Amino acid sequence: MAIIYTELADPLLAYIEADIANSSTSASALLTPINYNADLFANEAKFFSGNYGFEGYMGVPGLSGANGQQAAANFNIAWETLDPALSPALRALTSGAGALGVSSVYGTQLQIQDTMPLVFSYPVLPTTLNQDGSDFEVELNDGSIVQPLVAAFIPNLEHNERQTVVIIGEFGNRDLPGTPDARYPVSVRVVNDGTPLQMLSANGPVDAVGLNIASKNPYESGNGPQVVAAKLNYFSALGEGAPNGNQSSLFNSGANLYGNKAQYRLRLYTSAGFSPDGIASLLPNDFSNYFILESRFGNERIEITEANRNYEIGNLGSIKVIGLADLGPAGTTVNEAYVEDHDNYYDIILEGDLTAIQSLQSVRMPSSGEYQAVYNPGGPGNNPDAPGAASGPFTVASEDHTTPITLDLDGAMQATYVEVDGEVLRNPWNLQPVGTLLGLAVKDTLSGQEINAYVDPDGRRFYSSFSPSSDSASNLSGDQTDLNPIDLINTTEFSEDSVVTISGSISRSASDNLALQFYEIKNIDGAVTDPISGSILLPGEPGYAVAAISNANSNSIQLELSDTSINSFEFTLQAGKLYAPVLTNEEQSELYFAIAGANRDGLDHFNGVGANGWGIEDTFGGGDRDFDDIIIRFEVSI
Repeated sequence: MAIIYTELADPLLAYIEADIANSSTSASALLTPINYNADLFANEAKFFSGNYGFEGYMGVPGLSGANGQQAAANFNIAWETLDPALSPALRALTSGAGALGVSSVYGTQLQIQDTMPLVFSYPVLPTTLNQDGSDFEVELNDGSIVQPLVAAFIPNLEHNERQTVVIIGEFGNRDLPGTPDARYPVSVRVVNDGTPLQMLSANGPVDAVGLNIASKNPYESGNGPQVVAAKLNYFSALGEGAPNGNQSSLFNSGANLYGNKAQYRLRLYTSAGFSPDGIASLLPNDFSNYFILESRFGNERIEITEANRNYEIGNLGSIKVIGLADLGPAGTTVNEAYVEDHDNYYDIILEGDLTAIQSLQSVRMPSSGEYQAVYNPGGPGNNPDAPGAASGPFTVASEDHTTPITLDLDGAMQATYVEVDGEVLRNPWNLQPVGTLLGLAVKDTLSGQEINAYVDPDGRRFYSSFSPSSDSASNLSGDQTDLNPIDLINTTEFSEDSVVTISGSISRSASDNLALQFYEIKNIDGAVTDPISGSILLPGEPGYAVAAISNANSNSIQLELSDTSINSFEFTLQAGKLYAPVLTNEEQSELYFAIAGANRDGLDHFNGVGANGWGIEDTFGGGDRDFDDIIIRFEVSI
């Protein structure tokens, strides 16, 4: 057996099994802290694509009723012509989603909404994704900014599949760019909503705030779906499966479909779900209809075009395509009513000699001639000219494109991070969990990938494929000259009659005793109200420091900790306000504000270290300028 589990894996396996047993169909059921053997499709956190998906298909009234076909036509939704004797499911008939069903899944009313699949290189940490869509902003062609109504992993459900987030909202219409009334997305970006979005790299969590990409219009020629990355691994069942309320993603792996023939997995990562016509599903035996694999032996180029045929690669051995996987569950009848999971992943299952497998170079989708094109969901269906059918326009077809194959047979581009006992203490400098090694929990003997068990200082167990942080504060190199502005504690988006929770982690690497407090400011310039006169004071004006400290003392919040330590913290503040930090160096009897003009030496003592992160220098005149005397990172929640 390729996978070895030690007794330290028991809590991990129990946690995974409990999650899979969850019968909820809610999108929130996917927000458990599980990234399990997830693929890394690049060596940096980035967007592959953030394209307009389709218009008006989410929350269609009457779609699931007896007159569903007519309801689809009423709202310009394509419908598949199928034999009723096949008893097709609704998803086999349309890629639209009914109003009642979709509102129930997402926990909010959705009607005639649009989608955008946001395709990232790294898996997203589920606990950092806010379902209300506040992690993202979409810019439209008229310059307006739209926040999505919903953000979720659906349909990218499995524990190793959470690299794509689908957002839902009012993003535009189907009028083509250049026409008078056209409205469509031109870009999308990750924003800081107070609980910053994070991703999982090979070395642990990383900040996603600030990532952005231009959006393509799927109704415009040339913008059909594409394979954005292709990655080859030994086949592993680790990470397969999702909460069983989502039946389409269960038992659909290479091993489920092909048993021991599943030796290697070539995972195709796509810009959107693929469909032969925008509704129908790809089938397990469809390899030869869509794909060509290219191998090289010396100067010889060898095309692999058929499944279940041995291709000799010079004297390296042979390669055989077994079939496609990550589609519908094993045992599903393969006919026109077949329904796959319609996510952003398609697995080409291979067997063969290792040296031959290592010769694979690229995957091509010709998309014409003898090869079928694919569409996003929202394509025309198989009978767009039927009487009474939707008029369109529909999403356009793929075009000929080739994607290089990344060989990852050692599993170096796969990562695991699972918190089984709740939120783990993090190092505020580098976002890494703080933990002590308990030992090896899981080992893949083919790839050599290992997952270890750890426990944080508060006794919370977690599992990771990377080495976490120690419990000692980070000691950074000195003389940092390129400083970043900090994110203030901004609670202005919440009602003033509510209370917000500020939580996170803080570290100290300083011999002097330090205390961090927070005071209310009137604007981003740092103005404060004088508690005696009621006048507004700006940083540097007489009385500013006294007024700021008076305000800080009034909320009784003061963070202190011992040298070289990392601690968690949590406190509450009145919402609807802006708050700025002030550091007291008790040995120097000196105050250091986040606004340089308020400091006696006129220097910056705060440095932004990513979303909601600060590094602080505690010495008059700048000291060693390492900005690690205090490091703090926080989230704002209600």
